[in-house]
Amino acid sequence: MEMSNHERFNIVYDGPALAEHRMDVRDLAPALVAFADLFTAANKEINGEAAEVRVQVNATFRAGSFGIDLVATQHLLAQIRDMFAGSTATALANAGGILGLLGMVGGGLFGLLRALKGHAPVRIEQKGEFATVWITQTESIEVDARVLKLYRSTTVRGSLEKVLSPLERDGITDFGVVMNDEVLLKVFDFEIDLYRARPTTDAVIVSDTTSRKMLLIESLTFKDGNKWRVHDGVATFHASIEDEEFVKKIDAGERFGKGDVLVVDLRQVQSVSDGKLVTDSIIVKVLEHRLPLQQNLL
Repeated sequence: MEMSNHERFNIVYDGPALAEHRMDVRDLAPALVAFADLFTAANKEINGEAAEVRVQVNATFRAGSFGIDLVATQHLLAQIRDMFAGSTATALANAGGILGLLGMVGGGLFGLLRALKGHAPVRIEQKGEFATVWITQTESIEVDARVLKLYRSTTVRGSLEKVLSPLERDGITDFGVVMNDEVLLKVFDFEIDLYRARPTTDAVIVSDTTSRKMLLIESLTFKDGNKWRVHDGVATFHASIEDEEFVKKIDAGERFGKGDVLVVDLRQVQSVSDGKLVTDSIIVKVLEHRLPLQQNLL
């Protein structure tokens, strides 16, 4: 004998390519299967064999760029039904709880990945039901320890990446989760790199230094979350931008281009992750913006 609980929600893909509310089944079908796999994997990580989750398409399609009603139904073993009413209620996450841990109703795994900005954590400190994830040496966020389990699961991360894979298609720019007519999660195409399934073995920091550098811009993008390719006179590498004042200048329309020079405080974090030496470069502060260098004429 079983009991069950369910959550009804709506997923929406948006963009110019979907203006007529149509979506190629070759894009949609793998994404829907991945959505089901995502819930199955998350449920197994959190609840083990105590419950199973099924994601089903509801008969009603909502108006929108391309939206589908889904129902996540969790089937529970009868002998554990009392856990939801008693003091051990937190021992098992129901369908709504899994939505929350994944971050589809705010925070959760999506929130953690967005905060990390595509980087590995500097370090993780877990205490009981919560974990502190250090984004930088001085910045951290606290998450439910179960979110950390989802973050470390290659199956969960791989399924999440596939759910967002339609955003790689031209003309599909947004993915959203809607519940009771409220948009609870929105992901844009230019953010997709933040959610890719990367090795999640906790990195061992080898060095973390900040120094004054002059960088030549080789290529740049004005989309949030992306990195600029720069050259420091020795090597070419990608650097992310953390200087909020500089980002505001970009948003205000200040002209930047290939060949321009930036004098910056550059933070470089060297770590060992999965047996590989990795260096992350972060522009902490832009001190000066110069036009392209000119050769001296003799």
